[in-house]
Amino acid sequence: MADSENSRSLSANTRLNILSYTTDFLARTEHRVGDDPNADSTLGTWWAWNEAHREFTILCHLQQRLEVQLTETIGFPVIKIDVAGKVDPIAVQSEAEIEYWLKGDDLAEARDRAKDALSAQLSRWTKGCSVTGYTQAREAESVAADRECALAADLWDMRAHSIEGVIAKLHVVLTMGIASPDCDEFPWPPLRSVLTDLLAMIKTETPSLRAIALLGPQR
Repeated sequence: MADSENSRSLSANTRLNILSYTTDFLARTEHRVGDDPNADSTLGTWWAWNEAHREFTILCHLQQRLEVQLTETIGFPVIKIDVAGKVDPIAVQSEAEIEYWLKGDDLAEARDRAKDALSAQLSRWTKGCSVTGYTQAREAESVAADRECALAADLWDMRAHSIEGVIAKLHVVLTMGIASPDCDEFPWPPLRSVLTDLLAMIKTETPSLRAIALLGPQR
C-alpha cells in the first residue's frame, strides 16, 4: 500500500520543476502556431505572455540586485529618532511621521534636525537611484509587469480549443498565482494535479514529461 501511494505522488524535486517542464512542453507548440491557421489561438497568446513573463523576471531580479546595492551603500530613505518613553529609536520615513512623534513647542528644534536629516538621506537615496539605474529598472519592471498581466488576462478570456490550450491557461495561473512552485497550500496541490492529468492526456513524446505524467496526481 505504501509503495502504491508513493507512486502516485510527485517527488519534491518534480513539484519544484513541473512549471519549467510545462514551459518546455508548450514551447514545442511554437511551430504549429505559426504554420497552422487552425491552431489554438491561446497558444499564440501564451507565447507572447511567456516572453513578457521572462522579461519581467529578468527586470525584477535586476531591480532587486540594484536595491540591495543601494541599501548596503546608502541605506533606505529612513532615519531613526529618539522619542520620549520609547526604549528604542523610532524609524521614520516622512515629515508627517516626524511631526507625529515629536509633538510640542519644546521639541521644535528636534523636529527640525530630524527633518534635515531625513531630507539629506532622501537626497542621497534619490541620487543613488539615478546613478545606479535603479529608477529606470523599477520603471521598466513596472511596464513589463503590466504587459504580463494584460496578456494573462487576454489568455484567460479566450476559449481554448485544445488540451494544449487548457494547459497553457493553467500554467499561467500557477506561475503567477503560486507563492512558490512547491507550495502545499490549497488550491495549488489540486491545480498541480490537474496539470499533471492534462500532461498525461497529451501523451507527449518527451520522455521527461511522460515520466511526470505517469506519476499521477500530486499530494
